[in-house]
Amino acid sequence: MSNSPRLAIITGAGSGIGKATAFLLAQHLQTLVLMDTDASTLADLKTQLNAEHSLLRVDTYLLDVTQEMAVNAVFGQIADKYARLDILINAVGGGTAGGPPGAKLEDMSLAQWQTLLHLNLDSIFLCCRAAVPLMKRHQYGRIVNFSSIASHGRRDKVSVAYAASKAGVDGFTRKLSREVAPYGITCNAVAPGITLTERIDEKFWQVRSDTEKHEVLESIPVGRLSTPEEQAAVAVFLASEAASYLTGQIVEVSGGI
Repeated sequence: MSNSPRLAIITGAGSGIGKATAFLLAQHLQTLVLMDTDASTLADLKTQLNAEHSLLRVDTYLLDVTQEMAVNAVFGQIADKYARLDILINAVGGGTAGGPPGAKLEDMSLAQWQTLLHLNLDSIFLCCRAAVPLMKRHQYGRIVNFSSIASHGRRDKVSVAYAASKAGVDGFTRKLSREVAPYGITCNAVAPGITLTERIDEKFWQVRSDTEKHEVLESIPVGRLSTPEEQAAVAVFLASEAASYLTGQIVEVSGGI
């Protein structure tokens, strides 16, 4: 990806894969719009990015992307301020918001089920719906969603709600890619394996015994967990000119699982 006047939005930018993506994209763009629900992490990220990239314009929005009115309002502000949107990285998501990550069906309440679908799927729907009209104005756009290899439903340590929500992301990505392709817009998804973000380290990895950790690593052909930067690198590629003929794809970044 070469330097250009393009503008990118990253949701869930304050931590994890979203934060790693922000640092990588900052090397290639002039304007980066970061969204998160944590004001302090957004402020810290903006300070770090400005220190490393003096010519980069960083804009931040405190936003819960599962809230329809708030999403519409913020994207409207961006449209008024910049009159364009070129790249949307939907990095919000997770499997721990709806109770224990590996909760069985009979132990899961309707509220827990709805929480994960709301977080992982509604957020992408709302942001894409707000972004696509802006991309159509310039007949150009790159949408990158984050799914998971859990969407196949074959991971024992995740809940049915998480698997269903990520399978929904896959289907949404493929279908939207067909709708927007005539307007110069691509839509792809990255499907990570276990990635050692701050949240996963705390809520999944550190609570495992040495035996359980060994079993997890044995299940991954490359023998280790992914870093957020490795996932971010694929997202940045999908947002680049090098991926201009790639759309409707779910790219699994799982170490060979």
